[in-house]
Amino acid sequence: MEVPIRYGSGAVTFEVPSGSVAGVLRPRPPAATGAPVSLAQRLEGQLDRAEANCAGRDLLVLVADGTRDQAHAAAYAALGPLLAAARTVRVVLATGTHQTDTPDNRGIADEIAGVSARLGVPLSSVEAHDCHASETYGIGTTSRGNRVLLNRRVADAQAVLIVSDMRPHYFAGYSNATKFLLPGVAAFASIERDHAWALDPLAGHCRHPLHPDPARRRNPVAENQLEAARRVAEETPVYALGTVTADRRVLWAAFGEIEQVVSEGIASVDAHLVARVRRPARRVVIGCGGYPNDETLYIAQRSLELTKEAVADGAEVVWLAACANGIASSERAVRAFFEPLHAGRAAYVRRVRERYVMFSHKTVKFVEMLERLGALHVKSELPPDRLPPGMTPCDDPRQVVSAWVERGERVLFIEDANTLAVMLSAAVPGV
Repeated sequence: MEVPIRYGSGAVTFEVPSGSVAGVLRPRPPAATGAPVSLAQRLEGQLDRAEANCAGRDLLVLVADGTRDQAHAAAYAALGPLLAAARTVRVVLATGTHQTDTPDNRGIADEIAGVSARLGVPLSSVEAHDCHASETYGIGTTSRGNRVLLNRRVADAQAVLIVSDMRPHYFAGYSNATKFLLPGVAAFASIERDHAWALDPLAGHCRHPLHPDPARRRNPVAENQLEAARRVAEETPVYALGTVTADRRVLWAAFGEIEQVVSEGIASVDAHLVARVRRPARRVVIGCGGYPNDETLYIAQRSLELTKEAVADGAEVVWLAACANGIASSERAVRAFFEPLHAGRAAYVRRVRERYVMFSHKTVKFVEMLERLGALHVKSELPPDRLPPGMTPCDDPRQVVSAWVERGERVLFIEDANTLAVMLSAAVPGV
C-alpha cells in the first residue's frame, strides 16, 4: 500500500503492507454529487445582505498572509461585485506577529491588485500589517484585562470585510474571522497579552464560545478575541467571507455578519476537518501538509498540537516538516521560541508560566510533547545540528517506518495535520 505524505513542495511516499497500516487520517471532503460548485456559486445572493453598508463607502478588506495555505485571489475575487460598488477599498494582510515583507506576501498583493484591475474595484492600497510599526488606535480593554490596539485602517473604514479560511486552531479553537482583528491587525503588546492564555488548559482546538456544543464553549483565547471583534462591530459593520477548504477545494462557504459566519463555519469545520480515533497510536507519521504549512519550524509546530490526542505516551513519531524558511520568521521569535529548547528547558517553562513572553507558548508545548514521546524523528531541510535535544534528524523516514513494520508494529499516518485536528472519540460529542 502506498501512502504519500506532502513535504515542502513535494511528497514522501511510504510503501507499507496494508495490514501494517493502522489508519490514514486526512480531511474529509463531502461525497461527490454532480459538478463541482464554485465559490461564486456558493455565495450567490449572499453578498446582497451587505450592499447597503458597502456601496459608495470606504471599505477595509482583511486577508490572510502568505503563511496560510489559501486561494487568496479566488476568495478576494468572489467579493468583486460588492467591492466594485465601494468608494474606496483598502486591503490589509492580517499578519499578526509574522514577518511583513516576504515574497509570498508580495505575491498576494500583486494578485489582489490584478484582480482589482480586472473587476473594476477602486483599490486604494494593499499593505501588510506591522504589529510594531503600523499606526494603531484603542478599542478599550477586554474583560480579561487586555488593552486592545488595532491598525488605524479599521477605525478609518466604514465597513470591514474579512476573508477567512476556517480550520481547527491548536489554542484559539478555530482559525476564524475574529482572529483577523486580534491578533491579525493588533499591536504587539495586545497580541502578547492575548496569547498568554494559550497556556490555559482550556485553550485547545475545537473549543470556542460560538461552538454549538455548550461543553466546548470555554476557551480564554477565543473569548478574548471574540470580545474584541464585538467591540469593533459596535462601531462599524463587520462582515466575513468564511470558507472551509481542503487542498484548496471549497467544502463550505458563507458570507454575512461575522458572528453568524463563524458560528456556521465551526459546524462545517467539525464535519470535514476533525478526525476521530478510538485510542492513541504508538507509531505515527505526521505530515504538516506541505508548503506553506511547514515553511518554518514555528508554523509546522501546529501539526503536533492538533494531532496530539492520536499519539500515545511513549510513542515514536516521524514528523515531516521541511522548514524551507528556517526556524521562524523573525529573530525575536527564534530567541523566545527556539533557543530555550536547547538548554534549561525546565527553568524556562517555570518562568514562562509565571510571566508569559511572546512566542514562548510554542516552547512550552514543544517541551511537553518531547517529554511524553519515546522519539521524535524529524525530516526537514534544517541543518541537523540546529535541532534541539529530543528531535532526531531523519534523512530517510521510510527506513524508520520499515523498521517499525519489521517489528510487527502498525503505523498511523496523518496528512495535512496543520489543517486537520484529531480527537479521541470519547472527547467528541455524539460519538
